Amino acid sequence: MDLIDLCERGFIPDSLTRAGMRKLMRKRLIEEGELDGELRSKKFNQFLADLHASPIAIETQSANEQHYEVPADFFHKHLGPRLKYSSCYYPNGGETLAEAEEKMLQLYAERAELSNGQHVLDLGCGWGSFGLWAAERFPKSRITMLSNSNGQREFIEKRARDRGLSNVKVFTGNIVDFEFPQDLVGFDRIVSIEMFEHMKNYGLLLKKLNRWLVEDGKVFIHVFAHKLLAYHFQDNSE
Repeated sequence: MDLIDLCERGFIPDSLTRAGMRKLMRKRLIEEGELDGELRSKKFNQFLADLHASPIAIETQSANEQHYEVPADFFHKHLGPRLKYSSCYYPNGGETLAEAEEKMLQLYAERAELSNGQHVLDLGCGWGSFGLWAAERFPKSRITMLSNSNGQREFIEKRARDRGLSNVKVFTGNIVDFEFPQDLVGFDRIVSIEMFEHMKNYGLLLKKLNRWLVEDGKVFIHVFAHKLLAYHFQDNSE
């Protein structure tokens, strides 16, 4: 059993775990060129070249096994009532987790310029936090969701049934080769929340999304980013 296993099993005090995480993150930032502009430029240009040479995404099955094909009950123990598997918003700092979920979802809707009656795609929908929220807030809208996980799709469909939401449709597919039925495309809005971190060739992906939009449609993307560095979202432990 290695040190990471010990941390994950709770055998290492949180204070030591946090100190170890800070040390590893600092080491990674230095390796990526945070303190060396020439190295940073070289790595950034290589990063761009890698993205242009890549397919839309890689290792999608690994992501499923690690994060998504996991029983929903596990996430009930760790997430808020919306099961928001992504960032929350604490504008005042004293919000509860449930309040922070709601505030983040509302902010998405404002910035994506959602309104009642639109056809909205929740791309990489997780456990349905945003899509189900939008279906409730905009009952005249059609909310389509795409997940890479059958387990997530089944969970979302059950929640939609339990809440009496008839304006929700969920698909399972790999974004690399997935295509919606032709009579379904024509989205007014595409909302992608913390999925692009797992993508590679953004150009190919955005061309696909453009095909799915109506002429004046818009895409809203929430993606993690560093103010200086850009590097692949991958496991460097090996």
